[in-house]
Amino acid sequence: MQNISFGELFAPARTSAKSLGQGEFLFRQGDPSSSLYTVLAGGVRLVRYTLEGNAVVMHTARPGDSLAEASLFSEIYHCDAEAVLPSIVACYDKGKILAMLREHPEKSLTCIALFARQVRSLRALLEVRSIRSARDRVLHYLLLQADPVTMEMSIPAGSLKAMALKLAMAHETLYRTLANLESEGKINRNASIIKIHH
Repeated sequence: MQNISFGELFAPARTSAKSLGQGEFLFRQGDPSSSLYTVLAGGVRLVRYTLEGNAVVMHTARPGDSLAEASLFSEIYHCDAEAVLPSIVACYDKGKILAMLREHPEKSLTCIALFARQVRSLRALLEVRSIRSARDRVLHYLLLQADPVTMEMSIPAGSLKAMALKLAMAHETLYRTLANLESEGKINRNASIIKIHH
């Protein structure tokens, strides 16, 4: 089954695009859910709050990523969606998506495959986050993300802070760990690529 993005799969359900300023909310927890989204530019984080008011980042969606998939079968959104950068999101009508899934079994199977890939990716990330050593955590993550042939991982501009968030570590810790791995000869890096050496 071909790898297809959420935006490609549900293009007929796209209704509009919305611009968000940094810190602006796309939706808030408890709002009625009427749309699903993909990020076209910028970044949008999904946040929930503890009883003490501390923010817990569930996911940060970057360009090409979809968000609010869980609301497909819910009447409300389960968290806040906040732009971490000036952002543009594409909006997809939830009712139209559900109708497409009912009427086209092949789209339903493709959607299941898409969501299954997301689950595998999240499970791999949870596995990485369970590694206590910062060095081993970063190295394991790089191995998971690197192309298996070239052993290279692309680093989009400004994404090291996003990587630190994914790995649940301070960005200073990530920078220091990458520098240490480079000095050990485990990796080479420039502004856009990290190459892993066996």
